[in-house]
Amino acid sequence: MNVVFRHPTRYHMASYKYSKCPISNTGSSTKEVSVLASCANLEDIDVFFHAKSVAIYGASPSPNSVGQAIVQNFLKPQYEGKIYAVNPKYSNVLGVPCYPTLGAIPDPVDMVVVAVPARITPRIFEDIAAKGSKAAIVVSGGFSETGPRGAELEDEIVRIGRKHGIRIIGPNCVGVIDTLSHIDTFFLPEYRCGRPRPSNVANISLVSQSGAFAAAISDWTSEMGLGISKIISLGNKADVDDDDLLCYLGQDDTTQVICYYTEGYDKDKGRSFFDTAKRISKEKPILVVKSGRGARAKEASMSHTGSLAGSDNIADAAYKQAWIIRAGNFEEMFDMAKALAMQPPAKGDRVLMVTNGGGLGVMTTDAIEALGLSQPHPSPELEARFDERLPSYCAVKNPIDVVGDAGSERYDVVFEEAIASDEFDIFIVGMLLQTPSLGMEITNRLANYSRQSGKPFVVISMGGSFTSKAGEIMELMGVPTYATGEKGALAAKALAQYGEVKYGKDFKKTFGADKS
Repeated sequence: MNVVFRHPTRYHMASYKYSKCPISNTGSSTKEVSVLASCANLEDIDVFFHAKSVAIYGASPSPNSVGQAIVQNFLKPQYEGKIYAVNPKYSNVLGVPCYPTLGAIPDPVDMVVVAVPARITPRIFEDIAAKGSKAAIVVSGGFSETGPRGAELEDEIVRIGRKHGIRIIGPNCVGVIDTLSHIDTFFLPEYRCGRPRPSNVANISLVSQSGAFAAAISDWTSEMGLGISKIISLGNKADVDDDDLLCYLGQDDTTQVICYYTEGYDKDKGRSFFDTAKRISKEKPILVVKSGRGARAKEASMSHTGSLAGSDNIADAAYKQAWIIRAGNFEEMFDMAKALAMQPPAKGDRVLMVTNGGGLGVMTTDAIEALGLSQPHPSPELEARFDERLPSYCAVKNPIDVVGDAGSERYDVVFEEAIASDEFDIFIVGMLLQTPSLGMEITNRLANYSRQSGKPFVVISMGGSFTSKAGEIMELMGVPTYATGEKGALAAKALAQYGEVKYGKDFKKTFGADKS
């Protein structure tokens, strides 16, 4: 899963894309219509995720081979389409009829997965063209990442694709996973690389320049239980690129948040990507992890993918202008993405922290302040209402500490009064369940306050198996839950950052103005 070394001979192919119609940014009133209008021919991308018939070129019965692993993916009962094997050496692969060419298959084929040596791929693409298939995922390596000869082969398959209207993901990639349609071209056995699942609450899609990272994220998120709609490995980006997928995911109803891993941008396509992002980010959050910050990392990026890593300061500026939220690493990105997928964006930066553990409140407050969020004390009127309804030993500043003997009714007091006051935009809730006085009913109550208030809630719940179960319940009800105060504060920061994007001048930014 080396990704790409871009040889200069193939840059001229970068201009091949289906036309995109530029539009003005008219704001949220146009919503998905604006996104759709700027991204023509989305149907040719949709086939990668909803193909009703798939052929594996290079299918093989050999154990542990790429061709066998991909066939096994499509034999799972969840995939409801037709599957064909193509390899002149065999008549049958794992019970699937195997044909010498695509032309020998009696039925139409929507998508072809190409897993053959690079040197014969031009001939394979002529067969794809003759069959009339319009989508191909090339998982094979040996193209522009290897030097001039490989770049020539890559140019040739793109030339054939352009001539016959075949869209190409790859080469040198692992392809796509769609957890709803069960398209899965990852050539990695499931016992080694887990597959994520969709969620009934909210789902995230990831586009990765690196196949290895795409596989690792698939495995990792399968253990986290995080809702995933799609994972796409782009490899050399010979045809379908970040911009195409941003357009597609921007109007995909099964994707609530779009995530990217990149090492850099093609010199000819970077501006187009950021222009597209600026339109889409008003309607759907876009997060990115970009590597290549230092000189040595930039050098490694060039040998890995041939991407123009460029100045990291320039990339940062471009992200801000396009309203893309940049994360420091994958863990941060998915912590933020989970909150953005489950909760509404904040309409301001005023955070109220309420907890039954004072130490957790202090640590979380440190993180809130470090991230540039405001944590104002309640107004005298609100503080007086807290004093009337809470025991005298509770701390009613910010954070509010309802102390360790609290039951859920003390949380009720805080949220009833604080929500009615409209003095806060984000609620961070410390929920330490080791204390016997706090029952599991707190999960339902917090979820109800979150839904009824229309304000974002983030829960911090530290502990072992009992606590983890409560966190799972919270997330099934749409409230993101984290194991540390630092993670919870980062989630709140993302909700505020996206609130600034969503609400613009109507966003209430107070950090720095109130030092109380």
